[in-house]
Parts: sequence; structure tokens; C-alpha cells
Amino acid sequence: MTTRFQSKSLGKSVEGRDLTAFANFSWECAPPTNLTLILGGVHGDEPAAYELVLRFMEEKDGRLDAPVIVWPLVNPDSLARNTRYNANGTDLNRNCGYLWSSDSEEPPGTSPWSEPENQALRNLVLQWHPAKIATLHWALGELDADGAHSKSLLETMWNSMSEHERVPYRCHLQTESSANTSLPGSFGRWCGFAVQYPDGSRPAIVTLELPYDPVLPRPERLPNDHLEQLRTRWQQDAAGYNDAVYPAVHKMLLAACSAVI
Repeated sequence: MTTRFQSKSLGKSVEGRDLTAFANFSWECAPPTNLTLILGGVHGDEPAAYELVLRFMEEKDGRLDAPVIVWPLVNPDSLARNTRYNANGTDLNRNCGYLWSSDSEEPPGTSPWSEPENQALRNLVLQWHPAKIATLHWALGELDADGAHSKSLLETMWNSMSEHERVPYRCHLQTESSANTSLPGSFGRWCGFAVQYPDGSRPAIVTLELPYDPVLPRPERLPNDHLEQLRTRWQQDAAGYNDAVYPAVHKMLLAACSAVI
């Protein structure tokens, strides 16, 4: 029996906005097995990541059999400000506890987990123990998985697409040795290499980086101005971009929800 999504406030942002997540099961129950967590809107200047997660949730409301938590807008102040950072000027994806560094190129906050948005995210993961996590960003055009235990989820999401839909993407599996030198304080690295649940399991995590161009093959090296190109495209035809990438995104998110890890 399918259930409609039920909202829950996980706390408040720096500027007092609700941090609202949605579950297709009762928030009063124990954590369900094989739970999937879907995230969007970590960076407010990546609006497609928010809009596509919201679109998926609205289309699948009452139509998903597997347990899912969806948090479409992790960083609401950032979206309101159209910036990468939260209202404290912190990049949430450099503020998590794994290999946090005060010397990060992007502002990491005053200490690991200093930001209320990330505190709510950390608490959500540690309370509900999602088996699978899919988080949307733009625009590297890749599926980036952290840890060998995430390989199955990565392959499931990749294989859900047609050959044509894979053209603007590439796959990448991050190992712990290479993670030691890149992306300090990232959420994906924390989930992949630091989180371990009481039963010894770890969450499988894939960061779904939307393509900078939904039609062209993903080049080995992206153009230096690929973000500027995408922002220009977005300003000219945001709906067209979303419609072009959504079919593949829908398949990948649905596959993540259905996967048994």
C-alpha cells in the first residue's frame, strides 16, 4: 500500500526558514529497512537540483512502495540569496565532519557541523539510517559514488538509463585513499567514509551531478566556463533544461528508491 508524503520540520535555517523534509511513511515509526534519502538544494545557485527533486517528489506522491525521505531544499536561505553559501557565508558541502579543513578553498564554517542546516542533515542520517542516499548538484555531468559499498547503487542508477541518456554523464567511484586529498568536509565523503550505523552497515551514496549540457557527450575535461554557460542557458530557458534532463533523473531516482542494498 502506498502512502502520501508527510512533511516534518527538521529545524530552522540561519535566517529562520523551516528545514522541511517529506516521508512516505509515518515519522513516528522506527526507521524502515532499505530506506532511501533524496536531497536537493544544498547550493542555492544550483536551482535545477532543487526543482528536479521537488518535481520527482510531486510526481511520485502516493506512488512509491519503497520507503523514501525527500528533502528538496536543504539550504533555503541560499536559494533565496541565489548563492552557493548559506546565510553565514558557509559552503555546506565543506562543513561536514570528514576531513574538515579551515583552509578549504570554499568557506567551511567556523568548525565541522557549525551550520544549523548541516546539523539537521547529520541528525537525519544518524537517526533514520538511510541505506541509500542520492543527492543532486550541478553541473559536472557525472554520478559520483563514495566508497566501495556504494558501487551497487552507482551501477543501479547508471543502468537505469538508456545508452542515449548516459551521453552527458560519466561514472566515478571514489576510494578512501583518493578522498583524503580532495573535497574536505563534503557530505558525500562523510557518508561514504565516516558514517557507520550500529549494525555495522554504511549508507551507499551517489552524488548526481547534472550535466552542463543535456545533449552533448560529457567531455573528459569540462570547459572552464561550463558553469557560466549553464547559468546563461538557465536564464534563457530553465524549463527547457529541466525537461531535457528530467527523464534520466527520474529513472535514476526511481532506481535508487527501488534498489535493495
